[in-house]
Amino acid sequence: PTYTAMLALRGLAAQRGLNLAEVPGSGIGGRITEQDVLAFEARAKAPVAPAGVAKPPARTVPFAGMRQAIAEHMVESLHTMAQLTMMMEVDVTELVQLREQVKADFDVTYTDLLVMAVAKTLKNHPLLNVVLIGDEIQLLDCIHIGVAVALPDGLIVPVVRDADKLTVQEIAQKVRRLAQGAREGTLSVDEVAGSTFTITNLGNYGLDGFTPIINAPEAAILGVGRIAERVAVHDDQIARRKMMTLSLTIDHRLVDGAPGAEFLRSLQELLQNPYRLLV
Repeated sequence: PTYTAMLALRGLAAQRGLNLAEVPGSGIGGRITEQDVLAFEARAKAPVAPAGVAKPPARTVPFAGMRQAIAEHMVESLHTMAQLTMMMEVDVTELVQLREQVKADFDVTYTDLLVMAVAKTLKNHPLLNVVLIGDEIQLLDCIHIGVAVALPDGLIVPVVRDADKLTVQEIAQKVRRLAQGAREGTLSVDEVAGSTFTITNLGNYGLDGFTPIINAPEAAILGVGRIAERVAVHDDQIARRKMMTLSLTIDHRLVDGAPGAEFLRSLQELLQNPYRLLV
């Protein structure tokens, strides 16, 4: 290039914060052109993939909508509560037998039976059926059980209101209707608000135990694992039994470990003697 053209290229490079000596030329004899400077700048500003990433992702998903709302709710829950998870194994052999008997009359799931068992247990353990509103711990008379339902883009928690006053069949009908409404996106605000205790069942995914995150402003959430056949001691004999792991997370600001453990033990006793659910 001419002297004037070279000065112009140097000025352009300086303006763009580039070292002209590093710019490869594509012109005759390797001469640098204005397009070479602009192309070099574009390459320099291109984002660098993290170490170990061979190529950009095939696609991206916006961090917005339901996914962002769930993230914000979960992060707030973990950042504002002293969460403690305790686990207990339960022999549900008789619960499995009870479900098979009840299914002869109407469709019932283990989640339905757990909703009823939790509701009955909460009546005797009111410290687990509380919410924190402002600077007040509110002990509630009503028992509204939230049931987490997985959706393609997140999860939602429909509410079975006054679960302690319902029969197993009524609970089964409500849970089925709420789950269908959740998947179809037809639930009203009242049907997804106001729970006092939440159940999340991941047993269908093959999990045993996990650490569920509390659905604020509640004080506790129950995680339910799979039913697995294991060797256990029953009536002083070694036998094959159906076992389930329950994971209870409590807000240690509102509930101490001892009341949480007592709740789990009472729930264990009820699930191991499930015919009391029908009384």
